[in-house]
Amino acid sequence: MGINFQKLFNDYKKPVRLSKGWVNVNCPFCKMPSDTHCNLGFSTDVPSSNCWRCGKHGWVESLALILNVSPIEVRRIVSNYTVGTQKIIRKKSSGKNLVLPGSSTLTVGEENYLKERGYNIPYLQKKFGIKGGGLFGEWSYRIIIPLFYNGTLVSWVGRTILPKEFIKENNIPRYKNLSIEASEINPKSIFFNLDNSRDKKVILVEGPFDVLKMGDNTICSLGTSVTSQQKLLLLQRYEKIFIAFDNEPSAQEKARKLGVELDAVGLDVEVVNICEDFNKNDPGELTQKEVKQIKSELDI
Repeated sequence: MGINFQKLFNDYKKPVRLSKGWVNVNCPFCKMPSDTHCNLGFSTDVPSSNCWRCGKHGWVESLALILNVSPIEVRRIVSNYTVGTQKIIRKKSSGKNLVLPGSSTLTVGEENYLKERGYNIPYLQKKFGIKGGGLFGEWSYRIIIPLFYNGTLVSWVGRTILPKEFIKENNIPRYKNLSIEASEINPKSIFFNLDNSRDKKVILVEGPFDVLKMGDNTICSLGTSVTSQQKLLLLQRYEKIFIAFDNEPSAQEKARKLGVELDAVGLDVEVVNICEDFNKNDPGELTQKEVKQIKSELDI
């Protein structure tokens, strides 16, 4: 993602000096003497700021001082100067409306898979529009989860119901995504469950089944990696992000790294292990009572 700092400073009547890859303004941190030569540079690539006299500074803190506003107000202001937003929502060239495969009438195996994990099937069908992949075809033996963006079906993902040992022995992926080419929008430019997560605070989890259990104001990026387009969406839509990845060392380490990256672009971030106190591996294993307690503690 990028921010058009040149337009931002021009709109706010701040003198600028341009250099390759940087938009420079007077540094509010420089003292004795104060900066009058626009030594504080803002990168035109990834949001960051550095003064050629006094060193590196957080770009949100720098903007807050330059514009004389709060850090929260900075995030609101820069959302109007981000570049590349249209790439996130552009429809694919196929021009055809997607039709979700599968059946609303689940097989016994599909029903048992969901019930054994504490899911309310009628709720999932009504709230998220899940279907069963059946016994034959490309999406067989999978729970099919549609991805909507602004009410439009843009892609889907299928979660296998086959036993762990079987999928490991046969190298079967746990999740299978509709290809980017066939999707209306690249799923890695948005998040699953955005339409049900419109408050200013949101919980970010790893997978769709975690979202199915956690409900509203919970999104997933279809894995622990978050793309620049997704970071841009977070910056535009939310004021507070709780990163709640799985309860294992590697996932928690990725959560901490992502937290640092999101903090660097001005988001209020908190990394939380919501499963540790309940001795669960991931949010999909939580009970509804535990989910309610967690969301109450996070005030979300």
